[in-house]
Amino acid sequence: MNLAIRKLAMLEKDFIAREEEAKLNGFTSCPIDREFKNKISKVLDQVRYL
Repeated sequence: MNLAIRKLAMLEKDFIAREEEAKLNGFTSCPIDREFKNKISKVLDQVRYL
């Protein structure tokens, strides 16, 4: 279970880095799926709450 949570956290961190990089390069739209990112963030928030 701990390994799965770490992988999700790494994935969330990667999404944030990609989003920042896209902003720096001047893109107006995000290259990643927003809904998928929100689902991962929601799961991690629930785990952190426990």
